Amino acid sequence: MFCQLFRSRFTVGLSSKNPSFCLNLLNRVISLSSQVKVGFKVDYRLRIKMASTVTNVLSVVKLWEDKSFIKSAADSRQYRGIELENGLKILLVSDPETDKSSAAMDVHIGSLKDPWDIPGLAHFCEHMLFLGTRKYPEENEYNKFLSEHGGMSNAFTSSENTNYYFDISPDYLAGALDRFSQFFCSPLFTASATGREVNAVDSESSRNLQSDQRRLFQLDKSLSRPDHDFSKFGTGNKETLEEIPKSKGIDVRDELLKFHSQYYSSNIMGMCVVGRESLDELQSMVVPLVEGIVNKNVQVPSWDSSPYSENELQITVCAVPVKDIREMVIVWPTPDFSDFYDANPGHYLGHLVGHEGTGSILSELKARGWANTLVGGQRGGAKGFSSFSVAVDLTDEGQENTDEIIALIYQYIHMLRKEGAQEWIFKENKDLASMSFHFKDKESPKAYTSALAARLQEYPMEDVLRVYSLFDDFRPDLINTIIDKLTPENMR
Repeated sequence: MFCQLFRSRFTVGLSSKNPSFCLNLLNRVISLSSQVKVGFKVDYRLRIKMASTVTNVLSVVKLWEDKSFIKSAADSRQYRGIELENGLKILLVSDPETDKSSAAMDVHIGSLKDPWDIPGLAHFCEHMLFLGTRKYPEENEYNKFLSEHGGMSNAFTSSENTNYYFDISPDYLAGALDRFSQFFCSPLFTASATGREVNAVDSESSRNLQSDQRRLFQLDKSLSRPDHDFSKFGTGNKETLEEIPKSKGIDVRDELLKFHSQYYSSNIMGMCVVGRESLDELQSMVVPLVEGIVNKNVQVPSWDSSPYSENELQITVCAVPVKDIREMVIVWPTPDFSDFYDANPGHYLGHLVGHEGTGSILSELKARGWANTLVGGQRGGAKGFSSFSVAVDLTDEGQENTDEIIALIYQYIHMLRKEGAQEWIFKENKDLASMSFHFKDKESPKAYTSALAARLQEYPMEDVLRVYSLFDDFRPDLINTIIDKLTPENMR
């Protein structure tokens, strides 16, 4: 009866979201327990569990239950969003049918915040984070645990995000999370690992030299404004992470510690976890592991200017590819429209420019034997700047007629500008996107957690599942803002 009363009143306290009541009740129960000599040992574990639950409740400052989310019609998974007292946002996904459990942590800091003297430091930090923590000092402990239980891990560093993720057999999620969470609480960054991991980054950089996509991206960066963060070499190599710093008397490990201390803050992190457990079980598993990550009140970086000034526009760059490809890419700098995901103006224009039917740019280019494919759309930049691009896969004959192709593209843009934004086209796009969203295939757990974790600090919790997939705000002014940027004077 004592335990029945305990459960009943504790449940009332939790449902009233009154942490003080919960703590006072727990203290009274613990006090009374000394007077109960029969039967309490049976419920000792319950007492410990309730104590853990109180701590859990106290750490949570905001909660979004499943009904708050806009989900695909075919999505039977249950969701819960949590914001902790330290600012960390967590999305829990209960999926009893998943073949793998998974988790991801996204830190809203990337290579654009590398120190100018040490290009590649954010990427190097990503590598070093895997190599031992205070609780698990053995360098290979995390990956060893994953591989022994059917899992894998990976990470990437982009311009403004660093993203870590793993998957594992569902029965071993708790152990994997314990090891994973330590990266963000107490990484070691040992001196012995620093030199070896520089070589690992250097090897990765060498492999990238055979990727045309990466080569062209770095070429674009190197030809942007030299004083803009976008121009930095984000991957890093032995030269930038060891040789040059050493010649300047810079200790890279010291700079690594400073970088981590300055930017790895809970308030710019987002975490997503998928498991077979219930939402309550997932919350009890996850929150105690990450509530201790320090909040340094870091502000998400933004840039108030474009990487391209007049000096970097109206230029033509020719590059010899590694593979046998013939492609022409036209880029126009634009404002950042990520805050307007409900309108998604870049999607509207990308749909029209990339249309393949009669009267489209591609149909005309194919008729002349100049192109195989054409893709247009908004390109990601970073918070504060973006661009719109058109990429044309050329034939041999098309390669000899690039000026004429550019002229045809501008004729089409002129027509769009003259006709203005059409609401019926927007609605057609909206309906197609909605259909794709509601009948999409189920993503792999690790791809899903990685993508969702990256959205948590950038978009409202209730919208993270549907960002850019569902949009219903027709904004001709935003569409026209992009069209107005598609001029020869603003081209590269």
